[in-house]
Amino acid sequence: MRRITAMLGLGLVGFVIGFVGFLALDALKEVLVQIYPALLNIEAYLLSAIISGVVGSIVTIVALVVWSYSSKQY
Repeated sequence: MRRITAMLGLGLVGFVIGFVGFLALDALKEVLVQIYPALLNIEAYLLSAIISGVVGSIVTIVALVVWSYSSKQY
């Protein structure tokens, strides 16, 4: 039961970070387009989805790694 609770908690953390990333998307888009101008060729909604997905997955992976190193039982 503890694993299920932990996985649900990590999923919630990933969702919240993805949601916050989506809210900050306009600023992120401008920065990314300045860094990599080829992103101007991608549709705006697709770029938004990509950024939200990447942010959510990175945070979830980092949370999983931290959790796995903090738990000595598993």
